Amino acid sequence: MNPFGSLDYFLVLLIAMIAPVVRGLRGKNLRGSTLIVTAVMLVLIFDSPARLLTLALFWGWQAAIIFCYLRLRARAPQRWLLWLALALSLAPLLAVKLSLWVAPLRVISLLGVSYMSFRAVQVLIEIYDGYITELNFLDVSCFILFFPSVSSGPLDRYRRFAADLRRVRTGEEYRVLLQNGLWRLMTGAFYNFVVGNLIWQFWLSPLPESGFWATLSYMYGYTFFMFFNFAGYSRMAVGVAYLMGIEQPDNFNCPFLSLDMKDFWSRWHISLSTYLRDYVYTRFCMAALRKKWFKGRRTSSYLGYVLTMLVMGAWHGLTPGYLLYGAYHGVLMCLNDVLDTQCKGFKKFKKKPAAAWLLIPVTFHLFSFGLLLFSGRLI
Repeated sequence: MNPFGSLDYFLVLLIAMIAPVVRGLRGKNLRGSTLIVTAVMLVLIFDSPARLLTLALFWGWQAAIIFCYLRLRARAPQRWLLWLALALSLAPLLAVKLSLWVAPLRVISLLGVSYMSFRAVQVLIEIYDGYITELNFLDVSCFILFFPSVSSGPLDRYRRFAADLRRVRTGEEYRVLLQNGLWRLMTGAFYNFVVGNLIWQFWLSPLPESGFWATLSYMYGYTFFMFFNFAGYSRMAVGVAYLMGIEQPDNFNCPFLSLDMKDFWSRWHISLSTYLRDYVYTRFCMAALRKKWFKGRRTSSYLGYVLTMLVMGAWHGLTPGYLLYGAYHGVLMCLNDVLDTQCKGFKKFKKKPAAAWLLIPVTFHLFSFGLLLFSGRLI
């Protein structure tokens, strides 16, 4: 069963949400209902013995790494143990990504492996940082395998998620959450099933496969399609999470009103961009400065941007289009940083109200061209 992809899914979802909604309106804790609903929906989503076995093996692998590292961290705080744990945790994701090139690995297929792996990695990093000193097996299982965001995100943070999972709201507090969740669910469905499908059917599908004007039109159409499709799925996932008392973060915030690429990545796929900022860019730059890897003060920042965006591209896949997309955005972020730090005129210009009329279209076109690379149409 494809998450948010069929009428059957929504009918099952409607039935599954009855218990959490009733308990929420009565001011009861939703942890038990959330755990049960997640387990049931996972069985329906991974709807074959082979898929369920793959999911079970994946979770068994991640749980063993997480809980073993949790016990080891207090006794052995060495960084190399974290790197080993991260490598083992990311091994299934790497195997899935490499399956495109390595034929024997094609037997490995798991829906949502990217999102689930990154959640597991986040838990490991926060164990190392000392923010997580104890874990409940059911809570961390629900966090990593949370069914609304298995296939389309967003990427939540464990401590925030676990706090929501155990929180007891009054009936009135839950009513507000229910209203917000239903609004997100309905608008997300409209984004995806109405606007996204119309763009695909009447704009993208009729276009020729080659030609300058067809490719230019495809670039714009694909940009809008990706927004309404992806933002729609993410918004529906957040809406369902709200119904279970989990206030997952929104993943998009008017990205096409961005003034530059830094602003854009604070608005598009927010959960992934902030995740990579916190766990790749910031840590790389801090390590580079602390160990004095480079002479120039800005060198670590520039290389950090390129590394972060390459990781973002590879997270989507190891095809040339995805990697080129990541490298392209790495370069754009470096150029953006140069303008911000070395061009006083640019910083002053951005603050002027009239600047938006120029900078918003420029940023939109820069991103649209990146999505054209992402689509693989040019390769």
